[in-house]
Amino acid sequence: MAGQEHIGWLRERLQASLIVEPRDPSELLEWLEARRKDVPFSAHLIPLRDVANWQQADNGNITSATGQFFRIEGVRVKSAPGLREISGWDQPIFTQSEGGVLALLCRETPDKGVEFLLQAKADPGNIGYLQFCPTIQSTWENLRGLKGARRAPFAECLDASEDIRVVYRSKHNEEGSRFWQKSNENMILFVEDSARLEINQSSYRWASLSQIKAMTLLDNVIGPYVRTVIAPL
Repeated sequence: MAGQEHIGWLRERLQASLIVEPRDPSELLEWLEARRKDVPFSAHLIPLRDVANWQQADNGNITSATGQFFRIEGVRVKSAPGLREISGWDQPIFTQSEGGVLALLCRETPDKGVEFLLQAKADPGNIGYLQFCPTIQSTWENLRGLKGARRAPFAECLDASEDIRVVYRSKHNEEGSRFWQKSNENMILFVEDSARLEINQSSYRWASLSQIKAMTLLDNVIGPYVRTVIAPL
């Protein structure tokens, strides 16, 4: 874990923030619902054989034609008696050469206290498509500027600088029932001068920790990675 001493500092700032920070997430929820209606995004299931730009190798593994992103391979499991429901099984599993980054940018203002920058991110498997996700939720390919795709916003903020305080940085294992030995780097980054950030107001909103906690009690609003990133706080 990097910058562990800054977690205590941010906890103190969050405690002080309780006096002024907004707690009601209504405005954020109204904004998200409006974006869900306005964003031209749709998804539906199709036969796997009809998926474009993906291919099946002679051994049956499925890969992207670009050689990037994840792959679908097979895994054979053997388990000690009583450790799992059965002693062994075969299954498909996602494999990936490297994980990604899940990072929340935060700031402090006099009138609203500590705020975190949430991204309204669209993913095909989401209920409602758009959900509030970390500021940066990206593979390393996109952070480096994947050929044919724009570089992930705020990628330049991932390293500590005079204006960026790394509150914490640690790796967390992705769900092992679906992903083979994949970990994501979780980060909270405090921005001393948020005015320098170029924020797309149609995709990002600032929210207090109280508002985020309130929205985690609602169905299909807060993406799961937000919960993992704020857990140390």
